[in-house]
Amino acid sequence: MRLAVFGPTGGTGRSAIAQALTVGDKVTVLARNPAALAEFGDRITVVAGDVLDPNAVARTVEGAEVVISALGIGMHRHATTVYSRGTANVIAAMRAEGTSRLLVVSTSSLEIPPVRQFAEWAIAKWLLHRILAKPYADMALMERHVRASPLDWTLVRAARLTNGPLTGTYRTATDGKLRGCWSISRPDVAHYCLTHAADAGAVRHTVEIAY
Repeated sequence: MRLAVFGPTGGTGRSAIAQALTVGDKVTVLARNPAALAEFGDRITVVAGDVLDPNAVARTVEGAEVVISALGIGMHRHATTVYSRGTANVIAAMRAEGTSRLLVVSTSSLEIPPVRQFAEWAIAKWLLHRILAKPYADMALMERHVRASPLDWTLVRAARLTNGPLTGTYRTATDGKLRGCWSISRPDVAHYCLTHAADAGAVRHTVEIAY
């Protein structure tokens, strides 16, 4: 398939590129620092630019059949618009291009688990949502943009991301909360996105993923 990846220099985006290349996909990415992707050489097309630049986003989406957004700012606490404005630009570019399939990586802790899952509830409510209140607010806005779009979207809410290996074995919950949703490797999140790009059953659903 012809794939566009946003957030390609992060662990999930980089893993998506590597896995896509192994099956012969054609990959275009948007990167502020193309040199950070030198390991892929001429096997990918790199558009130099920023996701907050609509023109750069449009050049990246051009010709794509599937778009994966793995935008992120890590564990930084500061306010940001990367998630919401960046994803809004991606959605606008996809609509203009006529590309419909979009998979967006989000976080499982954005939605606080029920109190009966006490440990997960306490960590999400009293730690993560306090420390990361500003980026979480922008991520929530991003999700609202995605859900309001007419695209064939899937929101992939990942548990705590690790640098563990690709296993291809993990649990998912569609439009619900996973119990014991503690961690998932970045390569496995990328694996889910790539292997479900053509899955009609995942379209217009929110999927939690964890081990």
